[in-house]
Amino acid sequence: MSSIGIALNLAGALGVFLLGMRLMSEGLQKVAGSKLKTLIRAITANRFTGVLTGFAVTSIIQSSSATTVMVVSFVSAGLLTLTQAIGVIMGANIGTTVTGWLVALLGFKVNIAAFALPAIGIGFAAGFAKRPNLKHSGEVLLGFGLLFLGLGLLKDAVPAVTDPAQLYWVKDLTSHGFLSIVIFVVFGTALTVVLQSSSATMTLTLTFAALGWLPYEMAAAMVLGENIGTTATANLAAIGAPVAAKRAARAHFIFNVFGATWALALLSLVMLPIVNLLVPGDPVIDFAALQGNEEGLLAARATVTTHLAAFHTLFNLTNTLLLLPFVHQLVAVVTRWVPEPKVKQRTRALYLTTALLNTPELALLQTRKEMHHMTEVVRQMFADSITILKNPNESLGTLVEDTLEREDICDDLEVEITNHLSLTAQASTTSAVAKKIAEMVQNTHRLERIGDHCAVLVRIARRLHQDPDTVLRENEIGNITKIGGLVDKALDNLGRYLAGEKGVAAQAEALEDEIDNMRRTMREEEITRLQAREGEDMITGLAFLDLLTHLEEIGDRAVGIIREAQKARMA
Repeated sequence: MSSIGIALNLAGALGVFLLGMRLMSEGLQKVAGSKLKTLIRAITANRFTGVLTGFAVTSIIQSSSATTVMVVSFVSAGLLTLTQAIGVIMGANIGTTVTGWLVALLGFKVNIAAFALPAIGIGFAAGFAKRPNLKHSGEVLLGFGLLFLGLGLLKDAVPAVTDPAQLYWVKDLTSHGFLSIVIFVVFGTALTVVLQSSSATMTLTLTFAALGWLPYEMAAAMVLGENIGTTATANLAAIGAPVAAKRAARAHFIFNVFGATWALALLSLVMLPIVNLLVPGDPVIDFAALQGNEEGLLAARATVTTHLAAFHTLFNLTNTLLLLPFVHQLVAVVTRWVPEPKVKQRTRALYLTTALLNTPELALLQTRKEMHHMTEVVRQMFADSITILKNPNESLGTLVEDTLEREDICDDLEVEITNHLSLTAQASTTSAVAKKIAEMVQNTHRLERIGDHCAVLVRIARRLHQDPDTVLRENEIGNITKIGGLVDKALDNLGRYLAGEKGVAAQAEALEDEIDNMRRTMREEEITRLQAREGEDMITGLAFLDLLTHLEEIGDRAVGIIREAQKARMA
């Protein structure tokens, strides 16, 4: 076969492999969505827990790129601190070595077609199931089958070395000493950036090494380059993201480049000799001399691939152990590298990104964080409106304009959150997620309506301020302060509920009853006063009654959000 034919077959085989990897990873993310949510919640400031979490998540979804993109999204969404994220990234680097072991132990020792094709058939059939879990499991099985089918096609696309003359090009590249090793590191980096998958590049490296085209030491150098190249995915995901997300991506880059640098310096003298001591067999093999000896070829391929998988694991474990004590120093470095912008953007959505749409449970957790942010905007708006009402004789034009501007912010946040929930709904097919999305859409609208009521409070205050004869009396201001304090408690209670604090839902109903009773009492007192004075101060009195109505509405909607969320959880 011509070189062009080999290249085309290789590209097609790689395409099948990458398709299988993507389907399997996405399916695993859907199946493990709730488990991933539990894992993320389990993360603490303890860096060791973060490493274990990163390892577990990457082992589950079989993609360090997916894990690091999720980590960048979590930092962007405020679900992780930068210190926690770095620990997870370190663990993800260890977790990605599982793919190498999977290929090394199965890909060159087992008849791949014997289980790849049945897995594709069963997985394809399961994809038509109505039950979401069965359907997603089918995606995993289909992806698994395509992944190993692609691996088999890769082996068939690359002809085995049968003549030492075939390796002249390799000898030319490997005859420059340490420079040759650097060349293969750069090649591994570039190939991973192009393919956007260190697992795919690792599989290619193992395939070429197992078929005799790539010397053991040069293959190990490519593995180091793959660890640098895989950082491109997270840095691409951080484009346009908040500063904290950019810092997480830069930390991933520094961590992997530092590791590749020291490992490159110690590759021939320390790293490879340690691997050779730990793993039996000699990985430096003359494949041309073994032609015709099928048993010898299989043993040689298993030896070299196992050594490379062990090298990959040893490198990532050692690099993590070296840098784990210096996480805070790494945080300081990336903080200086990516400083806060001098000009802050207008406050709109802070936590929404599209990177988590394939894991709806995590996307909803992100959206809940944004709803909490929207609650904080509304609560500040309410606090300012009460300040304006309590000071009817002061000129608070700037505060009035700032408060009314927050109404626009609330409107924009409702649109952005609703659009994000719509995208999440398109990516999800489970009824449980659909119910949560419907509840969150309704509650986002309730938050926007609270903002509207706060704006009405300000507009009433401004209208009263424009006429010196329509100023609120002291007892009316005192009543507004009292009921406003209860409404503020309801908003605070809502904020703590959306932040995930337990035990606050039970307080909501009691607060609503207290607000309703206080509003009823104050309303009756005001009507009695107006009747006794026979229409005197009628405009001010009616404005006060209107204020009471809007204050009660704010409290009702704050409690209603918690009530509806509780109903959705119980459904």
